[in-house]
Amino acid sequence: MAREAAKKRQTTEAHDEKRNEILRHCATLFDRVGYHKASMQMLADEVGLGKPTLYHYFPSKNAILFAMHDAHMSALLAGLDEEGGSDDPLGRLRAACIDILRQIAEHPGYVRAFMDHYEDLEGKMRDHIRAQRNAYLQRVRGIIEQGIANGHFRQCDPGLTTLGFLGMCNWAYKWYPPLAKRRSPEDVADAICKPFFEGLSLKDR
Repeated sequence: MAREAAKKRQTTEAHDEKRNEILRHCATLFDRVGYHKASMQMLADEVGLGKPTLYHYFPSKNAILFAMHDAHMSALLAGLDEEGGSDDPLGRLRAACIDILRQIAEHPGYVRAFMDHYEDLEGKMRDHIRAQRNAYLQRVRGIIEQGIANGHFRQCDPGLTTLGFLGMCNWAYKWYPPLAKRRSPEDVADAICKPFFEGLSLKDR
């Protein structure tokens, strides 16, 4: 039984790693030619697989797009989980910005697909990503509401402040990739968040 379980685990891990490799190649192609112009044959060629083998891992181009969205959102939600025990709202927002920038630096194709092609998701796939996006938005809003409640932040509209903060961080997908080898996510997060945090923080604490 133990041997069978170990073999199954190895098979699953190998399958997942192959899926991740396919996603990386497909993200590169989407970035190069655009999602709408990329065919399944082009994606198979990019990965170096026959089209039937690609269909074994992903039944459609939309499924590949969904997997990129899911990987991106899962990573961001996991980052919030890691900081969830902190009572420092500025530190938690800074960590969230770093996570977004790290995703942009390490997976620029995923993030560009996420930003530019959410509307191309269909049916239950789109519903799932919408739920993840809403959960993430509400959790970031919760950090800001916590900061207001405990006197770290000035009174403000938490909904609009959340949208402003995430808009500032997410827009970096347009300009950060070429800088990523020279400026770390931590460095860039501190640079772009400082003016925002200075406006949000109470000066007389």
